[in-house]
Amino acid sequence: MNDGHKALLARLRELVEETPRSGALNAGRKPLYIHRFAQAVENRAQDGDALVAYTRAKIHEAPTTSYGALIEAGRPDLTVEAVVADTEAAWASEFTDADRQAARDRLGDMAEAHRAAQEAAAAESLAKDRRIVERVSASRVGKGMPALTAEQESQMLDGMAAKRAPA
Repeated sequence: MNDGHKALLARLRELVEETPRSGALNAGRKPLYIHRFAQAVENRAQDGDALVAYTRAKIHEAPTTSYGALIEAGRPDLTVEAVVADTEAAWASEFTDADRQAARDRLGDMAEAHRAAQEAAAAESLAKDRRIVERVSASRVGKGMPALTAEQESQMLDGMAAKRAPA
C-alpha cells in the first residue's frame, strides 16, 4: 500500500465513524450506520488497489439510500463522491479526471434534487398555512368579527413557519 492508499483508507474509516453523528437517518429514522460499507473497506484494507477500485466503483454505480440520507442531512462531505472529487487529497492521484467529474456530477445532481424537494415541501407548507389563515379569517367573519388584517395574516403565517423551523 502506498501513501495515497493509506490516506484513502484513513478517510474512508473516518466516514464510517462520522456518519452516525452526522444527522443522517436510516429508513427507520434512526442514526445512519454504514455497516456494509465499513465491512467492504476493511476487507480491502490491506490491498490499496482493491480499495481504490471499490471506491471508484461506488461513484459509478447507482446511488445508495445511505448516500441520499447523507445528502438530505446536508452532509455531502461524508460521501465517497466527496472523497473522490477532492483534488487536493493525498489520494487524488489514484483517481482519474473522469472519476472526479462523475463524483462532482453526482454531488451536484443530488444536491439539486434535494434543494428542489425542500422547495416543494416549503411551498406545500405555505399553501396549507394560507388555507388555515383563510379559515380563521372566515370563522371570525362568521362570528360577526372583522376579517383578519393583512398584518394579522402575516403574523400568523410567520408564527406557523417558525414552529416548523428546525431548532
